[in-house]
Amino acid sequence: MIVVIAVMGMIAGLVLVRQPWHSAGLNMDATERAFINALRLARSRAIAQDRIVPVVTGAAGFSVDGAPPMLLPEREAMSDARFVFMPDGGSSGATVILGSGTKRVAVTVNWLNGRIRTRELDAQ
Repeated sequence: MIVVIAVMGMIAGLVLVRQPWHSAGLNMDATERAFINALRLARSRAIAQDRIVPVVTGAAGFSVDGAPPMLLPEREAMSDARFVFMPDGGSSGATVILGSGTKRVAVTVNWLNGRIRTRELDAQ
């Protein structure tokens, strides 16, 4: 029984040392989802509170409605933009590019209805 436990401990040790805990692709997907969710929150807040809600993005991260910025993980960047969501659900419109390594995603906010769309850009 002790030998089996020792062997399982050695195998577990090898797995923990060899396996990466973070993947750049998974981090990028998580950042994209967090940004989209923040945009949806901003649009909902603009409609519910009948006021303009600003969104600001930059190379280091993004901020919604003057809140402290959400910082991006290392090796990720976002294009600079400043746009607002209107009380009617529309927006001033914008396209923000989120990138990490060779993966780039365009997040577009429609000016008329405030809908959010994403599309992966070709690697360059």
